[in-house]
Amino acid sequence: MTRKIRLVGLTLGDPLSPSSRSGVNYQVFSRLSQQCDLVGVYDLDLRGLRKGLSALKSFSFNRRNWGNRLHQNPWAFDIRSSMAENLLRDLDGSYDFIYQDGAMFMPGMNTRRHYASYHDCNVILAAGGGALTQGAHYKGIALDKAIERERTVYQGASVVFTMSEWLKMSLVKDFGIPEEKIITVYAGTNIQPQHFEKIFDGKTILFVGKNFERKGGQILLKAFEVVRKEIPDAKLIIIGPRLNLNANGIFVLGPVNDSKVLSKYFREASVFVLPSRFEPFGIVFAEAFTHKTPCIGSDICAMPEIIEEGKGGYVVPPDDHVILAKRIIELLKNERLARQMGEFGFKKALEIFNWDVIIEKMVAHLTKLRK
Repeated sequence: MTRKIRLVGLTLGDPLSPSSRSGVNYQVFSRLSQQCDLVGVYDLDLRGLRKGLSALKSFSFNRRNWGNRLHQNPWAFDIRSSMAENLLRDLDGSYDFIYQDGAMFMPGMNTRRHYASYHDCNVILAAGGGALTQGAHYKGIALDKAIERERTVYQGASVVFTMSEWLKMSLVKDFGIPEEKIITVYAGTNIQPQHFEKIFDGKTILFVGKNFERKGGQILLKAFEVVRKEIPDAKLIIIGPRLNLNANGIFVLGPVNDSKVLSKYFREASVFVLPSRFEPFGIVFAEAFTHKTPCIGSDICAMPEIIEEGKGGYVVPPDDHVILAKRIIELLKNERLARQMGEFGFKKALEIFNWDVIIEKMVAHLTKLRK
C-alpha cells in the first residue's frame, strides 16, 4: 500500500476558520488532512510588534490600508520567511512536501524539501494589473524588491498551482517561470452544490462584493437605470458594501456573513452581475454557479475563462453601462436562455470549481513528484 504524502502547511490566516481568506484556508487544509498525512499547519501572519515594525519600514503607506499591503512589503516577507525557516528546521525529516499559500514568504533554501505554492494573484497584478515595470514604486513600497522575492518563491517551488489560466500566463510572462511548472487547478466555493429547481422571476439582479468601486458597482448602478426603463419592476440587491442607496428598486443589505442567508439570495436571483475592474479569479462567480444563476462579468482578467461568453453568461467591456444593461435585460427577459446558462454554470461548479476535485489534482501531482 502506498504511503500517504507527509505534508506541512504554511499559510497566512487561521486554517481552522471557515471565514479565513474567503474560506480557502479551511477548505484546502480540511481536505488535505483527508488525503495526506498533515504533519502540521502553521499561520505565519504577522501580529503585534512584528506587524508594527514591518509597517514602519515603509513610512509612505496609506495608513488605512497598511495592514492589507504587508504582503507587498519586502521586510514583512523576510520576517515571515525567517519564521518559516525556524519552524521547518524543527520539523526536518518528518515531511515530504511543504504546501504554502501564496508567495508572501520563502519556506527556506536550507530545508531541502519539495514545496508547492498555491496562488490567486501576484504582486505585479495586485500593484497595477501587470502594467508596472521593475524599479517602480507602489504606495511607497519598492516593487522591484517585492518582485525579486516573489520570483525566488516561484523558482524554488517544485510546482505552482494557480486559480486561473490568466494568472498562470502572468507568472510565465512577468516572472519568467516555465509554463510546464505551473498547474491551473482553479478554486472552489464554501457552498456545496445541490440539485434544485431554479425559479427565474425575470426581475432580480444580484451584486455581491465588499469593494463596491473596484467591483464595478457604480457602472452597475448606471446600467440599472437603463434596465428599469425597460423592466419597471426590476430590482437590484447589493450585498457587501455599506451604502445609502435604498431607493428606486435598489436594496442594499450590507455585509451578509450567514452562508444560508447568502445562499437564499443567490437562489432567488435571475442574474448575478459583477462588472469588476480586476478579478484574478472571482470565487463569487463560482458561488453563483452553484445556485444555477447565470453571470455577467467584465471581459478582462480571469472572468472570461470562468463565465465563458455565451455559455455561463456574458462578459462585457468594463465601464460600459450600455452594453451591460443590454445583457442584463436579455437574461431577465429570456428565461430559457438564463436557465440554460445557469445549468451550464452549475455543471462547471460540480466538475471544476469543486474543492474535492481541486485537492485531488494537487495531491495526484505531488504524488508524481515524490516518485
